[in-house]
Amino acid sequence: MKVGVMDSGVGGITILNAIQHQLPFLELHYLADDVFAPYGEKDQASLQERLLKIGRYFEMLGVSAIVVACNTATVAGIETLRQHTSLPVIGVEPAVKPACRISKRREVAVLATPFTAKSERLNNLIDLWKLDSHVTIYSSVSLAFDIDLWPDSKAKIQHTVAQLCAEMKRQKVDTLVLACTHYPLVMNFFKAEMEEGCEIVEPSQGVVAQLLRRLTETYPLGIDESKVESSVSHIYLYSTQSEQSTERFLHWLSQPDSVVNKQYVLIT
Repeated sequence: MKVGVMDSGVGGITILNAIQHQLPFLELHYLADDVFAPYGEKDQASLQERLLKIGRYFEMLGVSAIVVACNTATVAGIETLRQHTSLPVIGVEPAVKPACRISKRREVAVLATPFTAKSERLNNLIDLWKLDSHVTIYSSVSLAFDIDLWPDSKAKIQHTVAQLCAEMKRQKVDTLVLACTHYPLVMNFFKAEMEEGCEIVEPSQGVVAQLLRRLTETYPLGIDESKVESSVSHIYLYSTQSEQSTERFLHWLSQPDSVVNKQYVLIT
């Protein structure tokens, strides 16, 4: 069974790794829309149109479900995509609910791209689950894009994370929500900067659970883990920039040996 996973760059690999680890019977097709990045600087109409084009490409590949492994794309266009495809579409929701539940000092930070930070969807989510917590939204214009440029951007990423965390520590934040799938790729930088005892949460486990639930509901006869011959799924990598761009994905994959094909695709 094929599943398509998309993001503007390498960020969705955090979701891809979790899917592969927990659902190894799936054939995973990962598309990085490098040429249209960064998504956080695009307007909603452009993102919706782009997501529809990517959805059509996944349909052409014959996938059984689409995972929008990007917070910005989820906020901007997932409902539009769902209206134009019969496939199950799973998005990424910032882990605000668990963060507010585990916060001891009731000081929660949500770090997102500028588009997600200003979105009605995120702010409604915070209003729904914050209860007695004080939730502060932080955003970075460059962080996700710089992570796409790893390793050349390593020093800049460390500097940006240090600045963000310094502000969070002044706010006495004890729980941090990484509301962009790129950010968990540099989780170690956040852990190094935040005070000991600060919980850092990200959404990958919730996405995997939702994907399995939707696949089971939609294809009740197609999900049989006991009949899987291999414990390692095959991964196909696609970039809208160049085939060479897919090489940098390998650094972030937990099982790079499972990649069977890398190619450039034109999304028009």
